[in-house]
Amino acid sequence: MKRMFARSLSARTITVFGLAMLALLAAMPVSAQEIAHTQFFPILARTSGAGGTQWVSDLTVHNVEEADLEVGIQFLEADQANIFNPSFPDRFPIAAGETLLIEDALNELFGYDTNIKGALVVTVSNQLLGAGTNPENAEILATTRTYNTGDPAGTFGQTVPAIGRVINAAPTKSIVTGAVNSTRFRSNLGAMNMTFIDTLRVYYRVLDGAGGVVAEGMKTLLPASVSQWSFQSLGVPKQNGPLTVEMWMHPDDVLADPCAANFPTMFIGYVSKVDGNPDGTGDAEFIYAAPEDPYDCDSYR
Repeated sequence: MKRMFARSLSARTITVFGLAMLALLAAMPVSAQEIAHTQFFPILARTSGAGGTQWVSDLTVHNVEEADLEVGIQFLEADQANIFNPSFPDRFPIAAGETLLIEDALNELFGYDTNIKGALVVTVSNQLLGAGTNPENAEILATTRTYNTGDPAGTFGQTVPAIGRVINAAPTKSIVTGAVNSTRFRSNLGAMNMTFIDTLRVYYRVLDGAGGVVAEGMKTLLPASVSQWSFQSLGVPKQNGPLTVEMWMHPDDVLADPCAANFPTMFIGYVSKVDGNPDGTGDAEFIYAAPEDPYDCDSYR
């Protein structure tokens, strides 16, 4: 089961959300973790996987402020067109200096049972939650861990932090390396449509260690949604050695000045690599794709 929220959104509300997201994304630094008013995680899961794996996700939130905060959360289900609700009706409190570990977050926070995955937005921004909800300029630190519980020897998983500088709003490529699709390891390619109100076309090209193309194509991402594909489904043959993936937006979808738009066209790419194809530990790695030109409004002015 899951809780559903339906609410009509005014143009002004949508614009406020767009401006808040622009301010967030343009200011994010490069780091393993980030302190910010809004944090975006491209993938959480509560689902079964290949090779008998069972995946769940934990969310950890730390309040860096000296005041209690109200935290807004919103889950965006994978592989469907989502309607983003910028009022964040789902919320929870966090005390000053407190660190919360929310295990199996999709079940604990949203009531999902199984076979679900998607992206998560976490915020303490008054622009989104309402004036006076939190102290001005309040920020949090958050991270997620998605892991396999299907092995009796223990859990094996991947930490997925929120990193704004992996967002690509440019006509140039995002590149991710370290993927493997062999008899031991399998990999998945993922992409999150950060456009929120429209579809987005993203090309991909998978390269072997010598730079040869082993698979290529285009995927259409639904609004405010993440999708993930196994390398096998993309036509990548099993082979030893490392693989690199290049990703870029369709030229007709790229905006000349994304910072001038409330909802710029942009995406996040990543690879999830798992030990087990199908036999292995089920241990996983999460690797963000690095944009050649990271999203930075100063570079467009």
